[in-house]
Amino acid sequence: MAQSASSDPRVRMFALFIKRTLADAKDRGISIDELEERIRNVDPQAKVGRSTIYRWRRAEVESPGRKQVFAFCDALGVPRTTPAQILGWDGEPASPEPDPSIDPDLRAVMRKLNDPKVSTEAKKTIRQMLRYLAREE
Repeated sequence: MAQSASSDPRVRMFALFIKRTLADAKDRGISIDELEERIRNVDPQAKVGRSTIYRWRRAEVESPGRKQVFAFCDALGVPRTTPAQILGWDGEPASPEPDPSIDPDLRAVMRKLNDPKVSTEAKKTIRQMLRYLAREE
């Protein structure tokens, strides 16, 4: 059974934010599949899939989770402050320090793959190179 839209004005404003952000992502050539992949790359534990995104868009949530919302924003390069203000969250938790066990070169590659300014063709080339290198002995 589908949940009805929230009557909470904050959730309704958040739904508008999601609609606008998704429209902008579509204009930039980012499909929902690519968005899901980006979110997994940003935060695999966030557990944000298309059903969550669609429920947000329809305001069918009581209160969106901070971790999930921030993963969504980070995946699209959208400032976290906008949804935080809409949802009335006090302050924003500090960004975590990069994992020191991950090679700095790999972190740089991951940033490029998540950067909306990097062309789809460049990202495709990076992924092909990574797949090639992963197969090497």
